[in-house]
Amino acid sequence: MLSLVIPAYNERNRIGRTIVEYRDTLRKNGIDFEIIVEMDGCTDGTQEVVKRLSERIPELRYIEFDRRLGKGRGLKEGFKVTRGDIVGFVDADGSVPPQEFVRMVRELEKGYDVVIASRRAKGAKVRNQPTVRRILSKCFNIYVRTLFGIPYRDTQCGAKVFRRYVLEKVFEGLNSNGFAFDVNLLYLVHRAGFRVKELGVEWTDMYGSKVNVPKAVVEMGLDVLRLRLYHSPLRPLIWRRRG
Repeated sequence: MLSLVIPAYNERNRIGRTIVEYRDTLRKNGIDFEIIVEMDGCTDGTQEVVKRLSERIPELRYIEFDRRLGKGRGLKEGFKVTRGDIVGFVDADGSVPPQEFVRMVRELEKGYDVVIASRRAKGAKVRNQPTVRRILSKCFNIYVRTLFGIPYRDTQCGAKVFRRYVLEKVFEGLNSNGFAFDVNLLYLVHRAGFRVKELGVEWTDMYGSKVNVPKAVVEMGLDVLRLRLYHSPLRPLIWRRRG
């Protein structure tokens, strides 16, 4: 079974469409699945939308928190309640269409442990992404690859799927609560030697993003640097044990 986690922060206007489109596509492709929506301190009525849908969609479950946890922490909480032997996550805005996610699941059947969506791998189609965001994204990827020595051309595309044993192996090392979570995950996966497929997908920059790009770039840069220091010989000097 596939367990699909969708983290959501104030996505009232989009979460319903995303859930229904993914449900319909997964059913159409004969995939046994569950969808788990993690509502991360929402204040706009996202909860009401998800709860109404859960009454008529048996595959849908949800967890909710009164305060913001951040993308990484929210996903970890979602992972804790998954039941499938395959686990994945997608962004709530539907930037990666459900049929593309099905392609990712099918790639696992070819012997991969992890499949990640990519806006830069062969076959990718990117729509509506402003030039400034595209440049910043490329610069961030260079920064990440330089710090961590990982080969992936796009760590931040919001769709990833993996075998449960991968999650069990890396879960305790997932200590990034924010948007650096994807880097954290892929670094641990790479270091553990799992077989990863970076799959070019169709991706659309959706209007109404909650991300403040300049602020996010600075925060992500600092988060990634802290992550690199955490996984370095300097760790004992920076993170001293208390007590």
